[in-house]
Amino acid sequence: MSNEFDDLIASIRAFAIERDWEQFHTPKNLAMAITGEAGELAAEFQWLKAEESFRTALSQEKLEAISLEIADVQIYLLRLA
Repeated sequence: MSNEFDDLIASIRAFAIERDWEQFHTPKNLAMAITGEAGELAAEFQWLKAEESFRTALSQEKLEAISLEIADVQIYLLRLA
């Protein structure tokens, strides 16, 4: 499992290097990015009733939007870790 995790981190790092983003991925900036992306994730659930927020109640479009925001948060968490 650790090898897959390390491979994922290496892939994310390579993605950033290819785009010359490494210079911006400081701990401070990554923490701020996590906060912003977590806010975008929360916005996907804003104004839903509790029962509307479960996977089974969400549209495919909404699930996709939520998945993308979760991925963004996870990517920045892995970069920070």
